[in-house]
Amino acid sequence: MKKLLLATLTACGVWLGAQAQNTTHDYTDDLVVSVDNFSTPPMPTTVSIEFPEEGLINIELKNFTLEMEGADPIPVGNIHVSEVPVTPQGDYNVFDLKQKTATFSDGDPGTLWMWSLLFPNGLPIDISGKISDTKLYCTLDLTFGTQIIHVTFGKDDFESSIHSTWAGKQTETTNVYTLQGMRVKSNVAKTHALDGLQKGIYIVDGKKVIKE
Repeated sequence: MKKLLLATLTACGVWLGAQAQNTTHDYTDDLVVSVDNFSTPPMPTTVSIEFPEEGLINIELKNFTLEMEGADPIPVGNIHVSEVPVTPQGDYNVFDLKQKTATFSDGDPGTLWMWSLLFPNGLPIDISGKISDTKLYCTLDLTFGTQIIHVTFGKDDFESSIHSTWAGKQTETTNVYTLQGMRVKSNVAKTHALDGLQKGIYIVDGKKVIKE
C-alpha cells in the first residue's frame, strides 16, 4: 500500500513539474502586417507564448491571414516558432534570432488553411523582440518566395512603461508606527519609510520591518 501511494505521489509530482515548465501565457495587442509598401491597419491579435524550459520560449500566432495589396486574403493558419532563446535585460527578456524555421498548422475549423499543405517543412524567419510578464513586443520577417512579410506585434515602449511603473511606486506613501502603536512618520514615500529613524522594529503597511 505504501509503495502504491508513493508511486502515485511521484507520478503527480512529475505531472505538476511538467505543467510548471510548460506554462503558456497569452498576450493581446495590435498586429500590423507589411508587404512591399502596403501595411494593414492595426488589428487586435493574440500571441501565445509557451515556456518549455528556462531560457527558451515557443511562439504561436494563431489564425493568421495574409493580406496584400491587390490580392485576395491568403489564409495561412497558425505560425509556430519553437525554442527561441531569451536573455534577461533589466525587468524584461530580449530575443533575436536569424534564419529560424517557422512551421504552420491549421487554424480554427471553418477555413481552408493553406500553408500547412504548401510548406510542410516551414519557411525561413527572422524574429526579435522583448517580453515581460505583462507585455510582448516582437517582429517577424517571414521569407515568402522573393518577398519579405514583415509582422509587428505590440509596441517597443518597454523602457517608458517600466519607468512609469517605477515612478508610480516611488510616489506611493505610507505611515510608520512603533510596536506600541505610536505614529512616527506620516505620508512618507514607501521607499524612504525608515530613513532617519533609529534602529529597531517598526510597523509599515501593517507589517513588521527591521531598521538596522
